Amino acid sequence: MTAPFPLRAFGPLVVLALALPIPACGGDGDAAGERHNLLIVTLDTLRADHLGAYGYPLDTTPVLDGLAERGVLFENVYAPMPQTLPSHATIMTGLDPRQHGALENSYTLDPRLETLAEMLRARGYATAAYVGALALDRATGIDQGFDVYDQPAPGYMQGLPGPAEREADEVTELALAWADDHDSESPFLLWVHYYDPHFEHVAPRRYQRQVPPPQVRDEVVRPRGKVFGKVEPKLVDHVWHGYASEVRYTDACLGKLLDGLEERGLLDDTVIAVVGDHGEGLFQHRIRGHGRHVWEELLRVPLLLLHPDGESAGTRVKGRVVLRDVLPTLLHLVLGVEGELVSEDRGLDMWALLEQGRSLPDRPVFLERPHYSLETLEKQLQKVPEPGFLTAVILGSDKLVRLPDGTQMLYDLAQDPGEQFNIAERQPDRVTRLAALLDHWLETNEVGPPGSQQELSDERIEALKALGYLGDG
Repeated sequence: MTAPFPLRAFGPLVVLALALPIPACGGDGDAAGERHNLLIVTLDTLRADHLGAYGYPLDTTPVLDGLAERGVLFENVYAPMPQTLPSHATIMTGLDPRQHGALENSYTLDPRLETLAEMLRARGYATAAYVGALALDRATGIDQGFDVYDQPAPGYMQGLPGPAEREADEVTELALAWADDHDSESPFLLWVHYYDPHFEHVAPRRYQRQVPPPQVRDEVVRPRGKVFGKVEPKLVDHVWHGYASEVRYTDACLGKLLDGLEERGLLDDTVIAVVGDHGEGLFQHRIRGHGRHVWEELLRVPLLLLHPDGESAGTRVKGRVVLRDVLPTLLHLVLGVEGELVSEDRGLDMWALLEQGRSLPDRPVFLERPHYSLETLEKQLQKVPEPGFLTAVILGSDKLVRLPDGTQMLYDLAQDPGEQFNIAERQPDRVTRLAALLDHWLETNEVGPPGSQQELSDERIEALKALGYLGDG
């Protein structure tokens, strides 16, 4: 693809959750009775700071950068947990993990919740999902409401070839094959999940060549002395190049998907929402992957929204956003409401604030590590296990991190975005203020101890191991 596809009129996307009153088509919230197709693309393991639109200097995301120019880019978006299922469940329900119950990849979504797909199918939508990895297996409950839910075939369970993940090219072709058979008279929800930026980073060779190693090395050298510690420099270079190549490949596959839908006439009245589920360590803070901590590089994700009429195109929103904010924002877009249908715990209607010319308010943002079992932590950390909750809260420029043993660290993100200097001892008042917020959040969102609710089938255990979870792989 030589250039981003030509964007025309995109309809609004909506994410709906339990107990939200949804007006019937043609009701007060939708006076014209118009319904729009919905395309959601989730990008697994994609750090916001590795997109050109977010300031990354390498040419790895031309398609995403083009979307950012034609839509609204949110600069500071946080996933609630650095793991696939918990964040996707938040996107699909508008609830945080302690509310929807999917506290780790080994958990399941609370079946009492109504998902996006269930709500839209009830309104006459055809619903289809094509996911790249079995971290989003049907067994998790994330498939609720989808007429078609297509996932990798776990051939390894029968001793046959077939990994627990599949490449973005295959996901794209399957989604376009579904589009070939779609009745254009019916509205649709299409969810496409790309897993490729996830470890292991082995992009097709031509995409590896499109990201020259010397350019990647230059980008690594710039912050190396501050963040990588004693990690072997050649290994850091290798991992960063592999990650950049996978991002470039995924971006190209997104372009193929959008071009293919455009050629089929299915983007004339469709919104595109692109969102990440969590980041990747890349050896910053000595963490190669994700899931073990709450550092910025593990939780900052991209979010791009496109309005059907080009409203607010090219806007960059600086205020802090969390994934549960997607729900009331997109509900406003599709129904023309301003958040009164959504309780405060489901986040902010960001679009209403944009229309009013208001900035996003500074709110406490609560983060935590997935609720691993002690056994899993022992395998993952390979040192002294750290059982218990690892949590954080951000307010203003202050970020308080609380380790499982109660140790608290304070970082000033304005002065120290890399979280290298713990200033807790020098700023006790700031620590006290944020600690009180974190205590209140934990008290009002109680859950069982980490790992206490896991009941996994043998098949699910093998799938997670094949993906590198549960401490193996």
